Amino acid sequence: MAGLKEKKILVVYGGIGTEREVSLCTGKNVYDTLKSGGYEVEAFILNEDNIYEILSRHPDICFNAVHGKYGEDGVLQGFLEMAGIAYTGSGVASSMMAYNKYMAKLAFEKNAIPTPRYYQFGSGGEPQFMPCVIKPAREGSTVGVSIVHTRAHYKQAGALAKKYDDCVLVEEYIDGKEITISVINGKVLSPIYIKPHSGFYDYASKYTAGATDYLFETGLSDAETDLVKATAVSAYKALNCLGAARVDIIFRDIPYVLEVNTVPGLTETSNLPKAAEHDGISQLELFEMMLATASTEQN
Repeated sequence: MAGLKEKKILVVYGGIGTEREVSLCTGKNVYDTLKSGGYEVEAFILNEDNIYEILSRHPDICFNAVHGKYGEDGVLQGFLEMAGIAYTGSGVASSMMAYNKYMAKLAFEKNAIPTPRYYQFGSGGEPQFMPCVIKPAREGSTVGVSIVHTRAHYKQAGALAKKYDDCVLVEEYIDGKEITISVINGKVLSPIYIKPHSGFYDYASKYTAGATDYLFETGLSDAETDLVKATAVSAYKALNCLGAARVDIIFRDIPYVLEVNTVPGLTETSNLPKAAEHDGISQLELFEMMLATASTEQN
């Protein structure tokens, strides 16, 4: 895109959260791809105390590749808006709502989007349903997440989740197919059926080579596939997302939305680039599509 190639692009990655290492891989891939595509691009590794250094780089656009804290919770977005610097992805309010799984659930309910039953851990001493999934409300990469089948495990799992966030979500466990659907600028890509060998798509299953099968043959009918895609777009719109996002769904008779990730992984093996490649979109074209919606004031 000729106009974008006249812009100075700063790829911001790293961050301070548990997903820093994954973000470093995402950012490097984005930087390398844009650089090889002829863009004027610089790399910036975000740490706990250097966010103001972004200003001294004088970028026209910041490509947000920070997973988790700072990058997905609205902090980086708010800083860039105050500085008048355009950035990729969803805006402050949208990012904050999507990052907080409890707040996202409220938006799904308001928009009649199916999602598993839920409540906040600590609102009553005993589980309201079993089995259940206990997770930090503001974390990613399945960090601090447990599948609970017994009352004895309930408090232990809650204590683990609280190590990562004071707000802990208890969600009804639905035994179905885990489907991830990427949405880019409102365009929905081919769904991917996530099939971990362990049966639980935890951190190890996500980042250990060969531990999980990622299948475009989902086993869903055409009608079910259309329903999954429509639900993903509805969730994307319910949170006022912009640019790229990934919607995670459990399908059992109907699609239940688990969460929306507004800064999805962009390594060569991440699900969004996989889906884009499957649909005939190169990594460079994908990143250009994300840059095309960059603005100084997002949703």
